[in-house]
Amino acid sequence: MHDHKEHTDHSGKESLCASGHCGHHHHHHADGGRKPLLGGFGAEALSLVLLIATVLIPSDLPWVKVAMFVVAVLPVGIPILLSTFREWRHGDVFNEFTLMVMASIGAFVLGEYAEGVAVLLFYSVGEKLEDVVSGDVKGQIRRLLGKMPRRATVIDGDSRRDMRPEDVRPGMTIAVKPGESVPLDGTLTGSGPIDFNTAAITGESLPRTFSPGADISSGVIPVDREAVIRVTREYSDSSMTRIMKMIEDASARRAPSETILRKITRWYTPVVFGAALLLFFIPMLIGLLATGFHFEWQVWLNRSLVFLVCACPCALIVSLPLTYFASIGIASRKGILFKGHDSLDALRTVDTVLLDKTGTVTTGRFHVTDVRSSGSLDADGLLAAVAALENESTHPLAKAVVAECSRRNLSAAEATDVKAVDHGITGTVDGHTLVAGSIRLMHDMGVEVPDGITASATAIYVAEDDRFAGMISLSDTVKPDVAVAVRALHSDGVNTVGILSGDTEGTVESAAREIGADTFRARLLPEEKQKIIAEERARGHKVAFAGDGVNDAPALAAANVGIAMGNVGTDIAIESAQVVIAGDDIAKIDEGIHISRRVRYVILENVIFAFGVKIIVMILGAFGIASLWAAVFADTGVTVITVLWTLYRLKIWQLKKKD
Repeated sequence: MHDHKEHTDHSGKESLCASGHCGHHHHHHADGGRKPLLGGFGAEALSLVLLIATVLIPSDLPWVKVAMFVVAVLPVGIPILLSTFREWRHGDVFNEFTLMVMASIGAFVLGEYAEGVAVLLFYSVGEKLEDVVSGDVKGQIRRLLGKMPRRATVIDGDSRRDMRPEDVRPGMTIAVKPGESVPLDGTLTGSGPIDFNTAAITGESLPRTFSPGADISSGVIPVDREAVIRVTREYSDSSMTRIMKMIEDASARRAPSETILRKITRWYTPVVFGAALLLFFIPMLIGLLATGFHFEWQVWLNRSLVFLVCACPCALIVSLPLTYFASIGIASRKGILFKGHDSLDALRTVDTVLLDKTGTVTTGRFHVTDVRSSGSLDADGLLAAVAALENESTHPLAKAVVAECSRRNLSAAEATDVKAVDHGITGTVDGHTLVAGSIRLMHDMGVEVPDGITASATAIYVAEDDRFAGMISLSDTVKPDVAVAVRALHSDGVNTVGILSGDTEGTVESAAREIGADTFRARLLPEEKQKIIAEERARGHKVAFAGDGVNDAPALAAANVGIAMGNVGTDIAIESAQVVIAGDDIAKIDEGIHISRRVRYVILENVIFAFGVKIIVMILGAFGIASLWAAVFADTGVTVITVLWTLYRLKIWQLKKKD
């Protein structure tokens, strides 16, 4: 996995305001988690108590009141002042800390002491609130991914011992009781199938049945009985560890809208400072040059301060990353893992979805569709003879022939001298030499295949004693509900859904017709898939490519959005794709598009609301109608509202979309 840590600050969270325009990351706890409420807001609580006491306690000595207000501002003011100096040392003078400190000092100069304390107090409260909310979101993500066990029960001969999952090595065998999470990736051993709750990985609510030999991902939970698993990956490479790492790293890869915001804030704050200065100095010049205009410096300084505080972009700087981060959490619950905010944004504009066939559109499990005999053997005899040859083979086509023979209750023939050859297999069955394989093997063996014998799908050609004996046609099974998923993509504005496959023309055409795909291309090498995707992008299309991540790395990397289907532990999927679908449900591509679009809606709502309130208060402040209290609301109040609105909108939408 690519390391994106260089983009994060010491808290592991977004340092969106790297230029200093939003300072919350400087006082976050290093672990980025939720702080205790009293400890987290201790300084703010102290300042608030001192402020209320100062306002309520009568005093005939003005300097005593001023001293009390100064004491009240110190608990929140000192950390902000230190952060201001820190940013200045790094050469960043025009930042949000400077803006807030100047506003507070200005309020004290004007004698508006309570407002001076309030500016820094409520700013600090807003930032701490964002910290707590972000910590909560991260905590929710960890909970929804399942609580990973801290111990693994290792089977060592007849004894069992507890070990830390980090200390368990591949090849060891572990036991997992019903209701416990599997701590490491492995292969199911023992006898008989076991039902697993896979919600933490795939988001599916119904248990899935796994038979011995099946790959088991960490994070799944055996439902009905104890599972014995031979570990295949170390803890650091296991599925759940990778998912956690992906979500942690997702916050580091920013969306274009966040990057644009960072660029805007680099010139926005100096412009705001300049406008606030002009708001003070232009009336002063008019007062000096024009008769009949009396310049009151307190009035115009107050208006400049209102303008400064109100213009803070903190609401957007806080709510944008939070919107993306919370949405990535929702997607993770559904088994859709985005590797960054940028990939979440990119999926929104996709108009072309191209799919690999085997393992993505189809299950990869073949079944016999037709048996045609052309010699002394009838159809059942041909099937039984080939099944005898293929009985020990692990090839998917061989397994399908043996399964069909069993399904038809045919008595298995005996095969001897069985040998694997290029493009097929040979052996002796009932005294006859039998050859089974591709049409190329027939040509290599000098067997003449009659005209008109062509397969519309994958086929095994059979020769008996050097004469053509027949053909077994097979087809890969299309996954259930893929056709429904394709219709959903079409209805959501995806113009083209196509299949790119290395399989034969007839097989791919059949699958494309069955799922309702618009286009298909067959007999493609991996680099040819990559070329087709590049051509589509050159035509101006936004392309998403979904593959199983085994041999689709070039195509996954070439697409606007590469989507890896299947096991999240697949190295090539993690490296090459921007999105990983945990499981094999293509419908989640459409669901990912919905999530991406929802993010944009929430961001637009926040931008319109935040700028709307700020512009109104800035205009009112410039005319002396809005007070410094209104400016504090337009900054901190709007920040809190946008954070709460973001969480509310995403939560409501999440409830509506629940299965």
